[in-house]
Amino acid sequence: MSQRVNESIEVQAPVAEVYRYWSNFENFPKFMQNVEEVCMTGQDTSHWKVKGPLGKSVQFDARTTEMNPERGIGWNTEDGEVMTSGEAKFEEVAPDRTRIEVTMNYADPPGGKVGEVAANILSNPEKNMKEDLENFARIVESGEMGGAGEQTPSH
Repeated sequence: MSQRVNESIEVQAPVAEVYRYWSNFENFPKFMQNVEEVCMTGQDTSHWKVKGPLGKSVQFDARTTEMNPERGIGWNTEDGEVMTSGEAKFEEVAPDRTRIEVTMNYADPPGGKVGEVAANILSNPEKNMKEDLENFARIVESGEMGGAGEQTPSH
């Protein structure tokens, strides 16, 4: 059965900083407990490696469908063992305070071993997302994400 998870949190940080940190998907393993690695494979494509059951990893490719500070970030899984889509929205609720709302849609898991993997990953998605957002809040509120003007060096 397909699932939809929606969670939100408010963080004590400016919306521009929150968006900047979240929009770098390679930061996700720092705050998402099930994400092991994210590699950008193109301007709007990425390859994800997430924790599955029994210490196994599950991999998939995703396409970013929206990347706009005013509207948020959207994505769809294009190929892989877990099919998801979703969006993250960022709203300034006060100066230096941002509300983050995340919606994730998980497609029906296929049958067989892959279906078991997907079912295990989705065993408690609400709890996982709530914990991930709390981890994100700790990072942005503690200043662990680096200076606001920090840029990745270009080569």
